[in-house]
Amino acid sequence: MIDDERAARLLVWHRLRQLGCGEILEAADGLAAQRLLESREIDLVVTDLLMPELDGLALMRWAKTARPDTVWIVLSGLETFDTAVEAIQLGAFDFLTKPCEPVRLGVSVRNALEHARIERQRRALLAELEESNGALQGKVEQLEALCGVLEHQADEIQRDLERAESIQRALLPSRMPPLGGFHVETLYRPGRHVGGDLYDVTALDDRHAALLVADACGHGVSAAMLSVLFKRRLRLCDEITGAPLPPARALAEVNVALAESAMPGMFVTAAYCLLDMETGEVTVASAGHPPVLWARENGGVEAIERTGPALGVDREARYRETRIRLDRGDRLLLFSDGVLGAQGAGLGRLRDVVQNARNLREILGALREGAIAAANGEEIDDATAIALEARVGASRIDAPARCKVSGGSRPRAELLAGTTAAGAFLRVSGSCSWREAENLHTFCERAARERRPLVLDFAGCSYLDSTFLGTVHEAVRAMHEVGGDARLQRVGPALRALFEELAMERVLERIREEFVPLPASLKPLGHASLDSSRTRVRLLHAHEALASLSAHNRAEFRAVIEGLRAELAGEQSRSPAPGAADRNG
Repeated sequence: MIDDERAARLLVWHRLRQLGCGEILEAADGLAAQRLLESREIDLVVTDLLMPELDGLALMRWAKTARPDTVWIVLSGLETFDTAVEAIQLGAFDFLTKPCEPVRLGVSVRNALEHARIERQRRALLAELEESNGALQGKVEQLEALCGVLEHQADEIQRDLERAESIQRALLPSRMPPLGGFHVETLYRPGRHVGGDLYDVTALDDRHAALLVADACGHGVSAAMLSVLFKRRLRLCDEITGAPLPPARALAEVNVALAESAMPGMFVTAAYCLLDMETGEVTVASAGHPPVLWARENGGVEAIERTGPALGVDREARYRETRIRLDRGDRLLLFSDGVLGAQGAGLGRLRDVVQNARNLREILGALREGAIAAANGEEIDDATAIALEARVGASRIDAPARCKVSGGSRPRAELLAGTTAAGAFLRVSGSCSWREAENLHTFCERAARERRPLVLDFAGCSYLDSTFLGTVHEAVRAMHEVGGDARLQRVGPALRALFEELAMERVLERIREEFVPLPASLKPLGHASLDSSRTRVRLLHAHEALASLSAHNRAEFRAVIEGLRAELAGEQSRSPAPGAADRNG
């Protein structure tokens, strides 16, 4: 209690004692009170304003910095509004006028002490929270460091997978050998970067050619390594005479090698056909593999079943052979079980495809369509096939385009779009491919039609395939043709390098360093309907757009474009012309 009148101090002292307050100190002026506050932690001060040496307001101004946690009640004979306002601004909990009623003083003191208690608890909780936040921040920093390590390791693994993919693809044929009166087409779609499937078409001498499809158990790296081991251990010709080995003997020998080398539980299935190009005779041996389909020109499809168990399971396994003769127009289809699963209806659907297609391109086009549709799921199997026809023709190797932005894991694709008066905005996130290209095309086409400025934001982009890249080029070109404004922002170094590699000059010109804020109302575009013909049209147009940019692109995407054009031409020829039913009926 601070007051220069002793009677006033005694009145307040007795009231505080009645309230059960602890130690009660007195001061007759502001300087004495200041010395007490400097030496002691005091919870509550009841003070007069008009005092000698140092008045109450001056003392409160000092205490505001020196003792910010002390609670103040002003008890004064001054009843001016300005004085009360200044006291409250300095932190006074209450302002009471003299003479003060004991009851009112008691209420004010109780409330002030409760306020002080709550304030102490608040400070203690804040201190605990700051300590917890500090500990949490340390944990966050540790997690960020661990995430950085994991991301680096993921990038290294991704680069290793891409290198492994290149090595595995080097095991596949780069060109088809002359096959006399025969020709082949192939399909190769690994479910991941690397897979367990492989195929080969090779001339063993002037008369014989080997056709092989193999499938190592499992997926990913382990299956790829097993398929490489199989390829290295497989002998197709006698080491002394150089003559082609009978397929049953070739499979029996590689079975022994795998049984001695491979881990328990790992195996390879394979179908091996030895073709005599002079006589048309084919010797077939199959180790636990899906059947080889033989479609005759005059109708009917026969399944040549496996002639022995999978390779690497039983060292003593024996293999039989089946011999057939291909007449002109007959076809053989060797395939992995991933092709069978992609057809939905299984072997029956595959029989119909082989028998009813007009040529090999239609067969492989249907199989490729099934592989593309299956790729829309989370887990897909490798899909590999060789189609052989006893007819002179150009052989063709399937070479799906592979365009990458960066390494690391591939998060789910997401296109967030929104349209405002300022323009059309599209944020590209995750791993985007042909599945998202149709929606990208539709959104950008509308922006060009409405002459609305287009902003493509790539901050969250981790992967783009060739179809998506070609569609981006189409969008920028369409905006240029209508005189509209298109800009790309937050384009990372890897994506910029890919634009440069593919000679996407017009796209590079539209990259801007300054960032245009995206609207908060962006919504997912989702996936377009995976209509097979519409999907192929989008694939074709996107790759044609890239192929028009450079000679390198034309060579890179020629096989893809030719295959898509052939498939679309086959679809159109199978569709009835308008009015055909009326003319026929």
